[in-house]
Amino acid sequence: MDIETLRRQIGGDVVTEGEAGFATARDGLVWNGRKPQAMPRVIVKAASTADVQAAVRYAAAHGYRASARSGGHNWSGIAMQNGVAIDLSALDAVSVDREARIAEVGPAAKNLALAIALTAEGLAFPVGHCGDVAMGGYLLGGGFGWNEGTWGAACHLIDRAEVVLADGRAVMVSETEYPDIFWALRGAGPLFFGIVTRFWLRLMPLPAAMAVATWTYPLARVAEVTASMKRLANVLPGHAEVSLSLAAAPPAAGLGDAKFATVILTAYAASMAEITGIATHLGDMLPQGVIVHNAPSRIDFATLYGLVDQRFPDGARYGVDCLWSADADATFAGLARMIAQAPSARSNAIGVIYGRNSALHRSLPDAALSVVGPVCGIVHGTWSSADEDAANLAWLRDGMDALDPVTTGRYVGHADLARQGRMEACHSAKARADLAALARKYDPQAVFAGRTVQDMAEAPAAIAAE
Repeated sequence: MDIETLRRQIGGDVVTEGEAGFATARDGLVWNGRKPQAMPRVIVKAASTADVQAAVRYAAAHGYRASARSGGHNWSGIAMQNGVAIDLSALDAVSVDREARIAEVGPAAKNLALAIALTAEGLAFPVGHCGDVAMGGYLLGGGFGWNEGTWGAACHLIDRAEVVLADGRAVMVSETEYPDIFWALRGAGPLFFGIVTRFWLRLMPLPAAMAVATWTYPLARVAEVTASMKRLANVLPGHAEVSLSLAAAPPAAGLGDAKFATVILTAYAASMAEITGIATHLGDMLPQGVIVHNAPSRIDFATLYGLVDQRFPDGARYGVDCLWSADADATFAGLARMIAQAPSARSNAIGVIYGRNSALHRSLPDAALSVVGPVCGIVHGTWSSADEDAANLAWLRDGMDALDPVTTGRYVGHADLARQGRMEACHSAKARADLAALARKYDPQAVFAGRTVQDMAEAPAAIAAE
């Protein structure tokens, strides 16, 4: 199959290196303002599953690697390689079957769009914490989202999926159809050996009330705040999500350039009265001397995403890493030191403790998602210009290296995959071995990249379907 045959076979567009519009299409594949230097030879803007099949067959016939881009926060330069990049952004449909409590979604459907569609039907799903992240990479990585303490990881609510394999076949996978592929797509992330073109998701009833409350302290008091959060983690219900934000205050807060530790309660319940009771109990257990306290305020997903997404503006340059740990004190202290020393005032960190009442504290179902911990830490380095890259990346990597002694694993959706050992830390040894065996079975020619990722400043391999 030559390129003109590919153009005739698909309903979408094909752009090749050197053609008008290629540079724009290439840069559009990467949300991160820090663009990689490597580029694909061909960009296929798929309009259907059949288009994806044709693109994969073309890549295989020419010895190219294929990778997919479904949208969202592609920190590591997704789909930028010397091969075929398959842009899935047109596959963003959302359809909800209220009676069956099933949603059919395309890989490019965004968290916010799905949440709005489900809310209209009185239903819900553990959508991700950022509204403009797409389902493809979110679900393949595992998916830690809103109300995860009750509903668990999002990938465990996948009912079935349509997957294009390396030979161009489109197959349905579920617990009973290709169960080995179904096992893999729930958490394999970059190591998945196919492209998902549709998901069917099991849904939950929409909680009658959602609300957010906050307590803000000086960053220097992070140890006291951590001690309180450790006590709270094992007494609060799973539907009370408590996180620690370490960052400068938004300009509108009028608090200047100082850095703060803010405890955030996001709760889901049968009534606002229940949430108010949870917030009162939480506030009583937190340290005295709060700088700013915002009492529980009813919120919907659209408003919630507006609050979160302002931290992640389009076009900014990002460097991101994360860790699982069992030591909240050392983890949160290390994150606080990083934020205090950050070259950019826009950088931030998030810490979470999963207590005994959280679904994530229990044993994971059997799937490729195989590494979690009771403590999670995520650092988002955020800056504006290329001449700041070196300083910010050095800060990020030195700070995370200092946390290595308390690190028990990584989450593939936020790990700095350019670094040695990061990918290996995202899955258990058994899961890695099983994924490698399945890749040899279903993708013996390695049509789908995803074995390693080099630094964005060099030539990264693509990560399948983020």
